[in-house]
Order: sequence, then C-alpha cells, then structure tokens
Amino acid sequence: MSSLRKLYDVIIVGAGPAGSICAYELSKKNIQVLLLEREKLPRYKVCAGGLTKKAVDILPEDVKDILEDQTHTVHLSLNHKFTFSKTTSFPLVSMVMRDKFDHFLVKKAIESGAHLKDETRVFSLTEHPDLVTVETSRGTFVSKLLVGADGVTSKVAHLLGIRRKLDFGIALEAELFPKHPDLISNYHGSLHLDFNVIPRGYGWIFPKRKQLSVGVFTTLPSIRNIKSYFYAYVRNKHLRNLTCKSLIGHQIPIGGRTNKLNTERVLLVGDASGLADPITGEGIYFALRSGQIAAETISKKLLKEPSLSLDEYSLKINEEMTENFKYARFLASFLYNISYVSYNIARKAESVNDTFIEVVSGNCSYKEAPLKILKKTLGLDS
Repeated sequence: MSSLRKLYDVIIVGAGPAGSICAYELSKKNIQVLLLEREKLPRYKVCAGGLTKKAVDILPEDVKDILEDQTHTVHLSLNHKFTFSKTTSFPLVSMVMRDKFDHFLVKKAIESGAHLKDETRVFSLTEHPDLVTVETSRGTFVSKLLVGADGVTSKVAHLLGIRRKLDFGIALEAELFPKHPDLISNYHGSLHLDFNVIPRGYGWIFPKRKQLSVGVFTTLPSIRNIKSYFYAYVRNKHLRNLTCKSLIGHQIPIGGRTNKLNTERVLLVGDASGLADPITGEGIYFALRSGQIAAETISKKLLKEPSLSLDEYSLKINEEMTENFKYARFLASFLYNISYVSYNIARKAESVNDTFIEVVSGNCSYKEAPLKILKKTLGLDS
C-alpha cells in the first residue's frame, strides 16, 4: 500500500439522506470524511418525497428553502369511500423533490468539510485489522472506518458478508404533471392516503409545486401486475388527464427484524440496514436518524474511546427503531387484514385519529399507541 495514499477517518458509500447526514455530522467535528456516490449529482430519485415532522425536526433549519409544499391536512379513505380528514396546527408532512433534498444534504456535508467523489463505482472492499480499503472506478481509497449507505441492495453488505434478514414491500410511483400548475392548486396543503386500493397497502397523493407525486405501496413481498393497481388508482382519483412521467417501481425494506448491522470497522445505515416503517413504508426519517446514530457512534470511537465496538451502533438501532417496528408489524396485520373494521374504528374514534397524528409526527411510538388510544377513549389522557 502506498504511503502517500490519503487515510480518511471515514469513507461513506452512498450519498442519499443516511450517508449525507452522517457525513455532515462527522465533518462538523473535524472528522475527515470521503463521500462516494455512484451517480452524478444532483440526480433524480424515485420517492414520494414526504418529510414527516420528526424528520424536519432533525434537519438543518434552512431545509425549509427547498420545501415544495407543507401539508396540514390528511385525507384518509378506504376503497375511495368513507373519506374523513384531519387537520393539524403544524405541518404534518413537508414535501421535497429528492434530487434537491439529497443535494441539499450533500452540500451541507461539503460545507462542513467532507470530500465528495460522485460518478464513482465501488468494485471491492477489504476490511483489515486497522483500516478498510475500497477499490473504485476512480482508484483506491483507505479509511479507518466505513459506512454502507448504498441502499436496499447494498453492495457493501454483500461484499463484506453482512447477513441481513430483510422483508420487503413494493412501491410503484410516478410524477403527474398538469397542463398548468394552477390546475392542481386544490391539492396544495393536504395529502391523500387511500387504503385498500392495493392488497395490504394504500395509494397516496403528495403535492409538489408543479406536479403531484402519486403511487401505490403494498407490504406484500410480491404482487402481480402492480401497474394495474396504480392506473386504477389514478383513474379513481380523476387524474387521468395529467401527464405521467418517471413511473418506477422499487423495493422498500420493512423494518422489524433484529439484525447485526456492523463488522469491526463497517456499519450499515438507512435502507441498507432495512429500516422503513412497516405500516407506511416511510424511510427518510429512519435513514436520517440511523445516519445520525452512526455518526454519534463513530465520533465516540474516533475521538474518545478507540476500543469502542461498533456493536454499540447495532444495539442502539435495534433499541430505538427495531423494537418499535415489531409493534408496527402487529398493528399492520390488524390494519391491512381487517381493514374495514380498523378503518371504521379510526373514522369514528377521535382518539385513534389523534394518536395516528402523534405517531406520524414522532410524539408517540407504535408500542405506546394502543394504551394511548385507550386512555384517550376513557378520558384518562391529560
């Protein structure tokens, strides 16, 4: 190995939300970070682009400059019937385009001192007792630690044999453009979630400045002809006159399985670690939060406790997220298997509606939700 080769403290593979916020948090502490990204940035990324309140709360304040819309009202329906709505005093979900959002986080990392090499493919990784070497399309790089933030099909996990037990849902989504942006102005400020328009799943409409992000999501690992469910949803929502662009399907890793997400010098974050909400499929918040936890663990190891095991990261992820996801999986079975019953309970019970809002905004966990609903129903919740 050349003695002239720069030794980074941390190499991060993947410049999505998890990798970029990890790079940002580490660089703020003067930790030398190299961020590797396969694509040229900025790049389009298929995603509903919804930031829940809990996600916005942990982001730099100037993220507001790139928001496409802020929604205070959620419209819920079952089979396009029995619609009811809930309005909050705060933005429940803020909308972003992923190319702008991801690039915003990358620029934050660079401004804090991180180095970026986009259009860089990783070919191989080797973990040594005291460092990690990464062979790429732009040469060999070396670091003390490495973060795999390279998505659900993580090459880092594959190359290092990190065995993850993952379950998957499937989403199919597109951008729908009107002939003129004013034609979708009535969608601004609100979002639509329509359950049972696809088996064990829902459809959504998220408003952006000039278009609507529309899609269907199922918690099933496979489903025949998902496009038919998408187009039926578009027809039933009277959106056929809009121009459909970038119709893309992808897997969503359903959280709730306890995994070891690290080796001695490598750890996985975001979709690479299988962290998405088992009910809604939300992934951005958990990507961001896992990136933060990774940065906290790495900073502690590099700056304070060199002997610290990265096992601490996996333990924190399992404690903060995985255990909560296990309760979400149970609630998902109730919601999707007996959807008419669960929907009508939600429609008629204000306590259920309020608790749903609290879970989405981050003020209540899935573990706490059933007891909270009971207390609200009995008037015992202060």
